[in-house]
Amino acid sequence: MSRKPGVVIIGSSAAAVSAAKALRAGDPEINISIYSEEKVLPYFRPSLSFALAAQPPEPRPMNKPEFYTSSNIAMNLGMTAVSIDRKQKTVRFADGSEVPYQSLLLAVGASCFVPPIPGVTLPGVLSLRDQADLERLLDFLKIPRQILLIGGGMLGLELAATLLQMRHRVTIVECAPYLLNAQLDEAGGKFYTKLIESTEGLEIITGSAVKELSGDEHVSGATLTNGGTLDCNLAIVSAGARSNIKLARNCGLECRHGIVVDDFMRTDDPAILAAGDCAEVQCRSFGLWEPALAQGKTAALTILGQPEAFTCRVYGATLNVFGTKLYSIGIIGGDDCREFQDNAKNTLRQIFFADGRVIGGYMIGDTSAMMALNRAVNEQQTEEQAAANGLI
Repeated sequence: MSRKPGVVIIGSSAAAVSAAKALRAGDPEINISIYSEEKVLPYFRPSLSFALAAQPPEPRPMNKPEFYTSSNIAMNLGMTAVSIDRKQKTVRFADGSEVPYQSLLLAVGASCFVPPIPGVTLPGVLSLRDQADLERLLDFLKIPRQILLIGGGMLGLELAATLLQMRHRVTIVECAPYLLNAQLDEAGGKFYTKLIESTEGLEIITGSAVKELSGDEHVSGATLTNGGTLDCNLAIVSAGARSNIKLARNCGLECRHGIVVDDFMRTDDPAILAAGDCAEVQCRSFGLWEPALAQGKTAALTILGQPEAFTCRVYGATLNVFGTKLYSIGIIGGDDCREFQDNAKNTLRQIFFADGRVIGGYMIGDTSAMMALNRAVNEQQTEEQAAANGLI
């Protein structure tokens, strides 16, 4: 039996591995090759912050090494794709090699957004997005540090909690009026801040941004937009992520915030697909693990000629650090809401409505009803239905 033309996957993200698994499950003969600029096998990227304090300090792999061999998935590590020739259907890599493709899947993820702050290129200013970043950061953490953490989102808080566990001191500077402004409203942000601000070694500054980082041969301090100054000997930027679109844009594919794809993960070139954090579907880039897995599978089914549209549902976000659990989903904010607060138990729940239907909500402290909230948002339940399910 002749083998079918192969599939080239660029990236080792969740979407990449999900696609490879679905391709192999759907066709035992098809050639599957993954090319990753990283030098390690695919791992759970959300575990990077916690890996700092792990023994050994390594992120959790997605699969054992033998999985790729037994599944006949060719892993090519340390290979950086630099250009795509759409006419010749080839990908060129930094080492000068070229690889032909019949179908090409771009699953190149996203990169840390680094604000254009004066001094941001000083030694001792880092970010954490991949294994190489982890290794660089570990080198700096061999001695106690006074750390400036730029950004108070979910990843920043996970990182702060781990650094405090390692006995470093951390100052979080968040330009928004409160922490977790993408997951909480002002009431929730202030409630959450109050729960964690007494943590030993932690300082929280909100409503102000870093104006400048200073230092001679190494970062040593920061000036804030509120006029204040901070001393630090390490700064970590955790200010969100941006989809990696350079490779796609340079070969002429349509890109906006991400690589534009349809519901089947197809770009405007029928031979090229995109999935995961680098993709933009229905004007959205999710940046979450669950939709990345789903998009990878959708891309694989499209390649196999068994297309099933990606379901653009509402995905929730969870956080469990500083001894406080949090869950958030959907549209947060609005005048029509139901609030349930128990100061004795340090819990707060907000459910938001529009036109009598649940559109979003969050839970702090007690997240036992998070699946009920997820269903309520995705099913757009009425207040009566939400009450029957124990949400209000």
